[in-house]
Amino acid sequence: MAADARFGLKRVLVAVAALVLASGCSTVVSSGGPATDSTTPSGQPAATESASGSPTATAATRTTQPDPPPASALTPPAGTGLSWRPAGMTVRGVPVTYVATTAGGSIGLLWMDTAVLRFRFIPGFAIPENTPVLPADRRPSSWVPWMAAAFNGGFKLSDGAGGYYYAGKVVRTLRPGLAALTITNAGRISVVKWGREQSSVANLLVVRENLPLLVDSYRARTSPSDTARTWGVANGGLSHANRSALGQRADGSVVFAFGADVTPAAMAAAMVQVDARTAIALDMNKSWPGGFVYSHHAGVISGRRILSPIWHSPSVYYGPFTKDFVVALIQP
Repeated sequence: MAADARFGLKRVLVAVAALVLASGCSTVVSSGGPATDSTTPSGQPAATESASGSPTATAATRTTQPDPPPASALTPPAGTGLSWRPAGMTVRGVPVTYVATTAGGSIGLLWMDTAVLRFRFIPGFAIPENTPVLPADRRPSSWVPWMAAAFNGGFKLSDGAGGYYYAGKVVRTLRPGLAALTITNAGRISVVKWGREQSSVANLLVVRENLPLLVDSYRARTSPSDTARTWGVANGGLSHANRSALGQRADGSVVFAFGADVTPAAMAAAMVQVDARTAIALDMNKSWPGGFVYSHHAGVISGRRILSPIWHSPSVYYGPFTKDFVVALIQP
């Protein structure tokens, strides 16, 4: 892929970032309430305690945006027994992200409006191994000012969970029949069975495979006969672990799920509950999974976990991380 194919907006983002630093302008989108956080990584703004005692982290990054896209008609799945709450940013008064928890409270859900949001894959410093790296991948100013949500990527390639393509390079051979998270050069995200819905990397920026589909045709693909290794080795072979998944609904919207100490079957059931047509299992174990929503207040960005047991602070994605992650951006 050509070096200037960096979410199709590298020059615009750099120019806008320069204006941000010069002017300190605020965003033209609005946001939800205060966001809770934990301590921030080195080089990131420090966390401050709120009146309630919950730490609140704000990025010292003034943000500005072009005119936002029109609000869409997409909404979170109704009639699923879930109580969806708007969280984070809005476009023309309409929320672009909603959160919910399953009845037991062990799985947090993040619904994202794919008609408005554009998605960007950021490779990790170490994982996926041998990944290409575009200059913008190490420049937080190319995604942080527009970030509405973020979530983790997949396993190590050495785990043998699937192939990987990024920025014009096949790093690990893509395997037909496996679940794949794909993002186009224009920032459109999909969860597919590779070789069925998608079999060509044309117009794609990334293909990240990770195990077979967790949900396919609205049905969970877990089984009572699954072993402790079927959906990844959890904490040395235990059945329960912190897990994550991404499902896509028939309308194109996507739902990220974080589960605290749960089984693969519980994650699949949550994806079925949100009417996911397809779902991919993503990273797992104690500290790797995480999903966050972000708000912009007076030009300052802050983040919130979608479920409190998530190990890392939302500010972990204010810059490059050890492992890959995906950001959802407000873009025209």
